[in-house]
Amino acid sequence: MNKIKRLAFGTDHTTTKIRDKVKNYLLSSGYEVEDFGYSGNSSCDYPDFAIEVAKAILIKRADKGILICGTGIGMCIAANKVKGVIAATCWDENTARLVVQHNAADIICLGSRTASLDDICYRIKIFLETQFEKRHSQRIEKIKKIEKQY
Repeated sequence: MNKIKRLAFGTDHTTTKIRDKVKNYLLSSGYEVEDFGYSGNSSCDYPDFAIEVAKAILIKRADKGILICGTGIGMCIAANKVKGVIAATCWDENTARLVVQHNAADIICLGSRTASLDDICYRIKIFLETQFEKRHSQRIEKIKKIEKQY
């Protein structure tokens, strides 16, 4: 059974037109949302928001994280700099499922310039409803071991 309740949500300036709609979708789906996103109109630096979401996961203030920038790639790179967090960019329903099943991803990273609002919400839904398959635990442990070495 999936027990995800608390979400950390971060966005940059590229999501101005959809960020509130995505947040409302999450709230209406019954999640608690801590919003670390940008709500201004000028350009901003996405790493600032990615790090805050990743830290919220790390200290267990949130169960999962959602990051949205232009492509999802920049947010993903920044979030993965926080040791102990696994963030993954998702391009479709399949990757949204597999990053949890096989990689135990904590954070989904999406692109406002590469997907529609409906696609973004659907990928988030899949990400949040999917559970990690324990048969992949050995690989995740290897990743954690590598992280401690470097």
